[in-house]
Amino acid sequence: MKTRLFVINSFILLLVTMFVITGNILAEDLSTRKPTESEIGKTVTCPVMDSKFEVTKNTPVIDYKGKSYYFCCGPCVKNFKANPDNYASAGELIVRQPTEGEIGKATTCPVMKDKFEVTKNTPVIDYNGKSYYFCCGFCIDEFKKNPDKYSQ
Repeated sequence: MKTRLFVINSFILLLVTMFVITGNILAEDLSTRKPTESEIGKTVTCPVMDSKFEVTKNTPVIDYKGKSYYFCCGPCVKNFKANPDNYASAGELIVRQPTEGEIGKATTCPVMKDKFEVTKNTPVIDYNGKSYYFCCGFCIDEFKKNPDKYSQ
């Protein structure tokens, strides 16, 4: 009976060890690196502070889920590492439905320049503190390609 219990406990320990090792191998490495020469001088946005700045040779960078994130300071790196998925979606342009207060508002599509009235089905993107209303899906796609071009 003791031998059987020992075998079962050893097996459980082996499984737990394998799970931990595999988890560490599969987990994304959140190590900080220095920017490459081609990244220096680029204007970027810190995903934590949402502030724009120019990359210098000392700018901390983390590569996460196939994208490079640039940080304005050390505390932002620490916050990102604590919850990367929370900040990794920052900066993404998310389409939302208009609020009750926005419905009925007269507006202009930033891409096509068509004037229209916001309905409950009008797609909206919030960008740099301003809401943009779109007449169609094509305009959303165009805006997402180059939001600075259409948000002037």
